[in-house]
Amino acid sequence: MQNEQQAPALPPTVLVVEDETLVRLMTVSIIEDMGYRVIEAGSAEEALEHVRSEPVIDLLFTDIRMPGLDGFALAERVRTLRPAIKVIYATGYAELERTAPPNALGPLLGKPYAPDRLDEEIRKSLGG
Repeated sequence: MQNEQQAPALPPTVLVVEDETLVRLMTVSIIEDMGYRVIEAGSAEEALEHVRSEPVIDLLFTDIRMPGLDGFALAERVRTLRPAIKVIYATGYAELERTAPPNALGPLLGKPYAPDRLDEEIRKSLGG
């Protein structure tokens, strides 16, 4: 009987969408340190390009306030292309935390968010 080896499972892929470069780099670093594969985008349009071209994206982590499409509109478009993608929103604006639309597709994190809180929300969103 041969010793069968299974290929290691690939980590979930998180698409981080944030127009502020320093915030995006920090967020990407935190999520990579948690063991996830990360794709980054500086705009909603760039994020949609990744969604169209990347074979696997498990989670969309998006800022709400961005030039062009906001995070809520981006999530709706992403879900039309890939209905199974989970979504987490982030905002530094307290009023947006209180006024998320009823059709928002996932939890909303206020900025600044603690790495352990981000980890918790990612795990919950991905069902882990």
